[in-house]
Amino acid sequence: MHRPRISSLRTLGSRNRVGFSRTSRFSRIALSLFLMAPLLIPVNFVLINPGEGTPLFPKMLKTTSSQTYPVDGQMFLLSIWVTNPETAVLGFQVLRCWAEPTCVVNPRKVIYPKQTNDDEELALGAKEMKQSQSSALASTKQLFAKKYPDVDLRGVTDNSLKVSLKNTGGPSGGLIFALGLTELLSPENLLNGRKIAATGTISKSGKVGPIGGVQEKIVAARFAGVQLLFIARENCDELPAEVTGLKVIAVSTLEEAYLALKNSGNSNYRGVQGCTNLSA
Repeated sequence: MHRPRISSLRTLGSRNRVGFSRTSRFSRIALSLFLMAPLLIPVNFVLINPGEGTPLFPKMLKTTSSQTYPVDGQMFLLSIWVTNPETAVLGFQVLRCWAEPTCVVNPRKVIYPKQTNDDEELALGAKEMKQSQSSALASTKQLFAKKYPDVDLRGVTDNSLKVSLKNTGGPSGGLIFALGLTELLSPENLLNGRKIAATGTISKSGKVGPIGGVQEKIVAARFAGVQLLFIARENCDELPAEVTGLKVIAVSTLEEAYLALKNSGNSNYRGVQGCTNLSA
């Protein structure tokens, strides 16, 4: 008489175990989907990565209306990669970016105005790039009036300045364009076989202004084998605690950059100069 009870109890126990196992498996699947969902949906962030160093000579920067001189060395325009305002950035991409030392995550509103789109951003970048070239030429002419008064640049105009660069925009190429024009148009050999880069806006009077992504551009400069990099002094606060592998000089004007380029040809110094907050 007791066996059916025992059998019944075992059957009940077996059902309980089966029921518990099915519920647990379902719960695990549901929990996994719940945890994975944020990784697969778009989030309101922008990803920034180091771009590349694009050489100015002989193809990117040219002028067709004045005598130019042979270039002994190379100058590089530095860029960064930024996701477009309409690009869907997924949660797992943000996590992957956080795990990479050279990738930066920023809220979209910090980089782009509200309601902007890809076409508007590309148009703005192209306009800023064109303005930076015009300002670079004006500041170069001002520098030449002081340093090379015998060199006639009256025939060099915005229309005669040729910059061949696709899919890149923004104002941060102003300083390197001005230094590139100075190298092309002056009788002096300023490069002396070196690889030089610069990043910063420039005004028509020659004032150098700050840009975004300076740390990513240092990485791009290092990848390009750059020996000397000029940045805006206003970007000093964004520099890492230590810069290795190249020399960085912070400047406030085109003339400061020109003099440093002219007078640092025999220096093997690596690190940062011109930033008081870094005791350099």
